[in-house]
Amino acid sequence: MLTRDIALLNQGAFDVVVIGGGIFGACAAREAALAGLSVALIEQKDFSHATSANHFKMVHCGIRYLQHLDIKRLWESSYERSALLRIAPHLVQTVPIVIPTYGVGSQGKPFLGVGMLTYDLLTIRRNEKILPDKRIAPTQFFSRSKLLSFFPGLNKAGLTGGMVFDEGQMYNLPRLALAFIHSAAERGAVVANYVRATDFLTSNGKIIGVKSVDETTGESFEVQSRYVLNTAGPWAHRLLNTDKSIALKPVPTFSRDLAFTLPRRFDHRYGVALPSETRDADVLADRGGRHLFAVPWRTCTLIGVWHKVFEGPPEEVNVEPEELEQFRREVAHAYPGLCDDLDQIQVINTGLTLFGDAHDQRQRGLSFGKRSMLVDHKAVHGRAGLVTLIGVRATTARGMASKAIGLILRKLNKPFTSKKASAYQPVWGGGVASFSQINEEIQAFDPVRLSTQVVRSLAHNYGSKTDKILGYVRQNRNWAMPLQGSTTLPAEVVHSVREEMALTLGDVVFRRTDLGTGGKPTKAALTICADIMATELGWSKTKMEHELELVNQSYPRLG
Repeated sequence: MLTRDIALLNQGAFDVVVIGGGIFGACAAREAALAGLSVALIEQKDFSHATSANHFKMVHCGIRYLQHLDIKRLWESSYERSALLRIAPHLVQTVPIVIPTYGVGSQGKPFLGVGMLTYDLLTIRRNEKILPDKRIAPTQFFSRSKLLSFFPGLNKAGLTGGMVFDEGQMYNLPRLALAFIHSAAERGAVVANYVRATDFLTSNGKIIGVKSVDETTGESFEVQSRYVLNTAGPWAHRLLNTDKSIALKPVPTFSRDLAFTLPRRFDHRYGVALPSETRDADVLADRGGRHLFAVPWRTCTLIGVWHKVFEGPPEEVNVEPEELEQFRREVAHAYPGLCDDLDQIQVINTGLTLFGDAHDQRQRGLSFGKRSMLVDHKAVHGRAGLVTLIGVRATTARGMASKAIGLILRKLNKPFTSKKASAYQPVWGGGVASFSQINEEIQAFDPVRLSTQVVRSLAHNYGSKTDKILGYVRQNRNWAMPLQGSTTLPAEVVHSVREEMALTLGDVVFRRTDLGTGGKPTKAALTICADIMATELGWSKTKMEHELELVNQSYPRLG
């Protein structure tokens, strides 16, 4: 259970306080707790409220790093994909991606086939201790006719077939972050959302904690610690700027990554790589432009990702309708009929990720961020007590968190005995023998018969902890009736408030349940959800209406 108790944050010094409750901060909190450190995790808004809630959901296998001849990055991505499939099998699965092949040159089947088979050899241990129903398949070759049977809208001129490789895919990234946070809390971590770090505490030049504000009350307080780990993403350097002696120079560059969701999906499990107009300026083995991906996810299709250097405040990240129309046309050109009108778009996901050098970006030839930023401020600025981690890809969040906590452990002269354990020990909900077994156990639940769709949603989101939701159903059978047009149960809403620190309607709709992440919920579903929260949290009618309006404003109005 996650309990928001602000008083626990200012009762003595922690070994480490983690600032930022996105996927990197969540992984760091678990990593520190596994290592036996006393941990505090604070987040200025809700957990995973920004980039982590607007992710493309892919767990990258690293195959594209062959183009950069960067074998170290390839191994790192492959290892982390395997780790997530091991420790969070309820929330991470494989998805096969087809890359169409054309001609006999760099876009042909022989060239690409050699690369993919080389990848298979380099990652031969990728299925180590992964459940049988989650294992990563080797490279497949598709004939032209087989490929067109799955994707008849592809450009047929020069098409020779396709190559298939397995990526990983997150069912629900905010819930994956919550699983890491739950795991940290079970080991004693003190966690709190809606707590903003405003400045650093110092003593004799050493950083010894953070000054903070409870955003729900306006109360200021201090969180003391032996070390501070700054994982605030695009807000990280803003916090560092409160003390010019530790500011990052040059200022990190961020990309506004954009993807969107369409309401229908192909009638099979394959995703497809589509040509785009953007090139990666850093590749050594160039096959043409970077790919866009059309990937099945739940009952939808995810389309992305587009990148654009963004230099404004993180709170103001957005996309203009004209830009979106340009992207839609790019998709329609690559695969006619996939997205004919803007009003087909249900959800727009935009988030900021660390990018390449701002001075090295060229039109249609972008220098993409390749590595996360891990800064030891003692080594760089002569200021002890602070480490900053700004991540590039959620895929590597666990691994980069391990490196950051390993650095802090060395500073504290403590052993890092849990390093391997974090890649093998299941997170909260991940202790399942097989995903199909969890489905069968939920389907056998008595006295309420749940639909197949609801069962799958529960199994994905809660895994081995699904009984927590079913416990609420036992208390009140009315909580087993899905909210209109969704697979979300009222029991999940109650659980979100009582056991997962949900304080706003958006916390539940976007970051605790499936209710609003794939498309806009019905008015009835949102109203019932808000009414449950109003009862649990004592909202007035005015407060409830305000929460509903905020959620409604989050959806595109493009039609």
